[in-house]
Amino acid sequence: MRNCVLCFALLFIMLSCKNKKAGKTEKVSSDSTKYFALGVFFQQQIVDVDLRAYHIYLVKNLNGKKDSLEIDKEIFKSYANLFLQKDISAPEMHNRFSETVFHDLSTKSYTLNYRAKSVDEPIQNIDILLDENTSIVKRVFVRTETMHKDTSIVEQCNWKADKSFQINRVSKTPSGYISNEFNYINWNDHKK
Repeated sequence: MRNCVLCFALLFIMLSCKNKKAGKTEKVSSDSTKYFALGVFFQQQIVDVDLRAYHIYLVKNLNGKKDSLEIDKEIFKSYANLFLQKDISAPEMHNRFSETVFHDLSTKSYTLNYRAKSVDEPIQNIDILLDENTSIVKRVFVRTETMHKDTSIVEQCNWKADKSFQINRVSKTPSGYISNEFNYINWNDHKK
């Protein structure tokens, strides 16, 4: 009996240690898991801004021409709504993405990665960084690639929880025209 208990304890310890290795990546079956509800997270962030008396600033850079201004909540929402369109948590989306989980000790976070299985998928990649102790979202990165008529558009979106977000867009035409648009919206990010 004592040997059985000892074997069970050793097995439990080995399995526990195995799951805590730094840099470990795990494949997660889309059939057995719910994808992270990004839409809910973004909606909560938008509601938080709407309920508070934040000063909201937009820094816009279009092809090197920079402008910054204070914006109202309605303009904030129009930009933030772009993020709501990036939610892939609906069950019908699961078979179009593969999910991996990565524990990064250097950032003290778990990264949930959703990668498109097809190059034709508009949303190509999503990374969600969760605090390793609280599982609260720290950052979200979304990369999309789309075509509008003959123009290819690559969009990099980055949401810093409770602070700010960025929407960076590069558009290219077959004739070689390139447009670079950078939008940074800040409501609680006091960088020095």
